[in-house]
Amino acid sequence: MSVSRRSILAGGLSAPLVARGLVTAGAGAGAGLLAARTPARAAEAAHQFSLGDSEITILTDGGLVLPASTLASNVSDEERNAFLTSHGHDAETRASALNIALVRKGDALVLIDTGAGLNFFQDAGLLADSFDAAGLDRDSVTHVVLTHGHPDHVWGVIDDFDESERFPNASYLMGAAEWDFWMNPDFLADNPEELHSFALGAQRNLGAVAEKVERVGADHAVVSGITMIETPGHTPGHMSVLIEDGGQQLLVTGDALTHPSVSFEKPDWQPTTDQNPELAAKTRRTLLDRAASDGLLLVGYHLPWPGVGRAEAKDGAWRYVAEG
Repeated sequence: MSVSRRSILAGGLSAPLVARGLVTAGAGAGAGLLAARTPARAAEAAHQFSLGDSEITILTDGGLVLPASTLASNVSDEERNAFLTSHGHDAETRASALNIALVRKGDALVLIDTGAGLNFFQDAGLLADSFDAAGLDRDSVTHVVLTHGHPDHVWGVIDDFDESERFPNASYLMGAAEWDFWMNPDFLADNPEELHSFALGAQRNLGAVAEKVERVGADHAVVSGITMIETPGHTPGHMSVLIEDGGQQLLVTGDALTHPSVSFEKPDWQPTTDQNPELAAKTRRTLLDRAASDGLLLVGYHLPWPGVGRAEAKDGAWRYVAEG
């Protein structure tokens, strides 16, 4: 499989990337993952619905394709392949949408994550195009919430060509633990090499807006009715976003849930992209139990477009039911 490569400048250093690829970050993971060609972007640039008086818009940033082996490092190939095949999934590759939530609540326009920019995967980085196609103005975004520091979530903070901010009038919020992890000045010395390009990209993008970033803890209110909650494991300080309006609740899960079958029906399987696999599995179970018990609507960043659905209890685990 051939992959084109790019590099970005971060902190004055040239940071070679597995451009169009993903570096694994789980226990025992050491190899870079090369990306296959991804499927065409979602037929729509935007999917809209209401939650009480709030308007929710899901925007596409494109998509990624990874090896299916990234879905579970703690089961055999035979078990994983049999499960995927029985659920109608490809046993060789794993297609992931990039679904980005935009919430209009009162005078606030809150964007949750910024997409991958143009230096990660060849069919990602479409968020600015989706804003335009949906007739939305990026200058009107008042808040940007960053769930975590992986490339497909923060490398869209700045424009890859002129390094200007994509959302110039927004304030930013990120979990303090997550910020501290990626922005550690000694990151390269303290962490494995497979995370270095991720960190250099995070530092480049986050550093550009550092003075505008509020670093927050659990249960932080972005605005009334929009709350950041801790969902760690995928990364050290990963956070999800709970939206409440009109007696209804929507949870934007970031990467706490990443696959419509594996994440729900096999929550103890350990994706190679989870930096703390055991904690991530515990977080998934807690989140899914709450979602099913409370009837939460979910938006999953990597679930099939537009990523909106619910969790239903099933046989000691859960199943994903797409909605809309």
